[in-house]
Amino acid sequence: LSALPAAERRSSAQRRRSCGLGVAAAMGTSQSSPTSTSHRPHGSLQSIFFFPSFVPQRSRGTFAGLASFNWSSASLLQQAPLPIEPELKQRIKRVTRVYWCSDPFNEMGSLRDLSPRSLPRWMAARQSRGLSGPATWEAGHSYAVIDVEAVDPQSGGLQQQRYRLNWGQGIKHGTNLSMLPQDHLPERKVTGDRLESDWEGTCSGDELYDLLKRWDGRLYDSAPSNNSNCHHFVQELIHRCTAELGYD
Repeated sequence: LSALPAAERRSSAQRRRSCGLGVAAAMGTSQSSPTSTSHRPHGSLQSIFFFPSFVPQRSRGTFAGLASFNWSSASLLQQAPLPIEPELKQRIKRVTRVYWCSDPFNEMGSLRDLSPRSLPRWMAARQSRGLSGPATWEAGHSYAVIDVEAVDPQSGGLQQQRYRLNWGQGIKHGTNLSMLPQDHLPERKVTGDRLESDWEGTCSGDELYDLLKRWDGRLYDSAPSNNSNCHHFVQELIHRCTAELGYD
């Protein structure tokens, strides 16, 4: 991300919940205070991506019934109970679709829809540079919704599931990284919570898991120059899990 133009590297002041400020605030200092204080690990990623499958160990026999040293009497061969050991199997096989979504700068109250989201992308020339996703210093909050192909632990069959991936808002969620089931998608519209774009997913479940583990437990920072705000997270998801370029 160090190759981004100056417009994308400009920093922002501190925000309480959303991860980007308006264009004017983006001219502030590059030393922003972490605003989502809970950077503890997610805690449930493994249970989302894997499920336990109980596989019996190789059976073993024990001799019993030798009441005396009379070796002429037959001993009884008993089969010991089979010990059960859990084995983790992959639940999420692959990402089939990635949806980039955004919220306005809700902290502005009734003026929240005046906070620009598209203008910073145009000023950063992202489209002409062949890049997809948000600018790192735009107002509002970027998040992703993903469709995944997952294994049903009961039947073993494949099914489609949908999750919201969110970075930041640690005070609200208890951890900066959250992955929650979600059924709906926001509409494509000008104001409010909206769907920005979507692409076919290209990464496996293992690749998505590795990406999230790299972010899990990190310190959130709203400054565009520090590669730790919600827009950076969505850029990397687009870059790693679609055929699009999130950054150059």
